[in-house]
Amino acid sequence: MTQELSDFIQNLFSINNIPIHAVTLPCDDFDWLDHGLRSNILGDHRLTESCNTELKKLPSFTVHYFKDVFQCNYVIMRCGEEDDFLLAGPVLYENITGIRFEALFAHLNLPERLREPLQAYYYGLPVFTDQSSLETLFTLLANYLCGEGKYEVQRTSETDLDDWYHMYNNYLQVPDQPFQGIQYIEERYRVENELLQAVAKGNENQALALASQFNTITLPQRLPDALRDMKDYTITLNTLLRKAAEQAGVHPIHIDAYSNQNVQQIEAITSPDQINQFRRKLVQGYCRMVNEYNLKDHSLPVQKIINYVNTDLTADLSLKAFASRLNINASYLSSLFKKEMGIPLTEYVNQHRIEHAQRLLLCTDLPTKSVAVQCGVSDMHYFSRLFKQIVGVTPKVFRENTSMADFYQANQAPSPASPTDHTAGEKSG
Repeated sequence: MTQELSDFIQNLFSINNIPIHAVTLPCDDFDWLDHGLRSNILGDHRLTESCNTELKKLPSFTVHYFKDVFQCNYVIMRCGEEDDFLLAGPVLYENITGIRFEALFAHLNLPERLREPLQAYYYGLPVFTDQSSLETLFTLLANYLCGEGKYEVQRTSETDLDDWYHMYNNYLQVPDQPFQGIQYIEERYRVENELLQAVAKGNENQALALASQFNTITLPQRLPDALRDMKDYTITLNTLLRKAAEQAGVHPIHIDAYSNQNVQQIEAITSPDQINQFRRKLVQGYCRMVNEYNLKDHSLPVQKIINYVNTDLTADLSLKAFASRLNINASYLSSLFKKEMGIPLTEYVNQHRIEHAQRLLLCTDLPTKSVAVQCGVSDMHYFSRLFKQIVGVTPKVFRENTSMADFYQANQAPSPASPTDHTAGEKSG
């Protein structure tokens, strides 16, 4: 590389506040690469040896994007057969301050004495929030130095350059109890797996017993804020249970509404005791969802019909519409549905529409005509006849003389987050 080209590259990256250095191996000192982080702050003086070893392994004509455990980003370019390199960085792709710093510091599990030096280190690094533009800059440079399409691009993070990290990452060690940490982890994973299996089977009693065991397991605190840490663990549990319900055959339309609702409730929790209670509620809700919406025993056409009905009662739910949508003979579909469900399709749809109408009449102040429309019945007279035929009384008499307690005693309580329960005009109180 000519001096003129080297000066141009230096000026180009300096304008963008990106540190860049041309290096030929072997190099006697690499402490400048991370601005002295490892040698001056961590007291680790192995960076020079590691860099000489690792850079030597890098293939010729390679652009290597690397992120270390500190979230510092580097770009290493080897644009020939010789041991000549361009090293750019460190740069950050985000501001690491405040809560973000605290979370990262807890994750790194560093001694408290390193908190202030590390904070000062981050304040001194350039922040380049537009990662794609930065990579475009290096792509243009690599195209010029190596030739377009004549180099390999690699991306790695947390490599051997950071094996010091494991010296600090020993939260599992229990003094005077060798391997006790391993037993904690194994027990946690055993309980988690058994819990997921119980939920997938809809076994509520077993799942709740396992949830109680899960609450007694000591989990490593990853953040300075203990409550925030417990919330994050609970959100993770929600995700695991969601996948268990999906594997059990529950359609995502039911799972997604319940899962999103759970995250909102988790964020509103204000104490650790509430966390433990909510985890039990979480497990119970997913078990009941599996029991109500598990469709694995049904054929695919019937599964789709059930999901369509549960998703939108205002749609055209006639046999003719389903036959057309599923590209199946209407007579065959009618016979298949009655064989698997025990009742004709029209009766099944009507039952769901009227059950939803009952909830709307009791839970909202919507006029009866609006209730009928939300249940997919535009003809008010037909709606009233259908309602009385199924319930035994008119919608008006039902609303005036039935309590929610009476309704839920006569009907199974709906599973969590039934899609048809998204109603407007809810009664206050």
